[in-house]
Amino acid sequence: MRTYDNFTEAYVDLCRTLRDKSDFESAPRGMKIKEKLGVQFRIRDPRNRLPYVAARNFSVSYFVAESLWYMSGNNSTEWISRYAPFWKDISDDGSSANSAYGARIFKRHPRIADGAYVQWEYVKEELKRDPDSRRAVIHIRTPDDSIYATKDVPCTLSLQFFIRNGDLHLHVSMRSSDIILGIAYDVPAFTLIQEVLANELGTGLGEYVHTSNSLHCYERDFETLSAIADSDDDYCLPMAPIPREFPTAVLMETERSVSRMNLDSLNITDWSTPTTDEDPLVSDWRIILASARLRKFRQRETAQALLQKTNFRGYRFFDR
Repeated sequence: MRTYDNFTEAYVDLCRTLRDKSDFESAPRGMKIKEKLGVQFRIRDPRNRLPYVAARNFSVSYFVAESLWYMSGNNSTEWISRYAPFWKDISDDGSSANSAYGARIFKRHPRIADGAYVQWEYVKEELKRDPDSRRAVIHIRTPDDSIYATKDVPCTLSLQFFIRNGDLHLHVSMRSSDIILGIAYDVPAFTLIQEVLANELGTGLGEYVHTSNSLHCYERDFETLSAIADSDDDYCLPMAPIPREFPTAVLMETERSVSRMNLDSLNITDWSTPTTDEDPLVSDWRIILASARLRKFRQRETAQALLQKTNFRGYRFFDR
């Protein structure tokens, strides 16, 4: 298992390895891929979670939206498709997403023990009861998904949390990881969830370990894979610690307000000025959501200017 200081370092190296040393070329569902089986890596600093790689064209607005989608327990494809339209096309029932991990983590879910319990509360209580426990497991994919999920089969198998030496470590197991479309957002989201739980338990933040049973790249993305593998971006910055109580409700209301704004309402000064005692993360995510809304009105330059007003300068690396 390779160990990296941050996700950017891991991501570039994984792309390089997959391009140059893939184990197989296969074609599941008739689509050609490069593939490595049983890939595992460790990240020492989970706060250094964003992939600062220009060739990837990472969308920081989608990272924010997907994180909120997860943290709120929302599974609406209509909601998340405002930030990534592909979600409309992979819903099995036309309105909800099986891969809305938050709905399986933070709420009772019919495919998790028939909705008998909330997994987030279970792992918290388990680790409070026995900090050395090995039972703090959140299940994502279930046997039901093998039968009832057709278009959207969850890629993630489980999240397992450990407290060791006063720090919370997270081990994520995935049946399948698309290195371009999947893992670039999965690692930032899962490390954010790891930090939220560490805050709720009052522990330090430990390491993040990721296992991909199939790490792969589709043929349509081979050029992007190669560009990332050849990347020499000299930029990497950890996010500041998130608030002790993650402000999910406040941020969801902010998103709701922003999504209803018309162009005249999106005054750059108003949306970039924090309110009294506002946490920097709330201010930054409001700016990012407003910037994404401006792009809906084709106001690219104004959106870019707004993004430059974030407190965390790491966000400014990203163009979208």
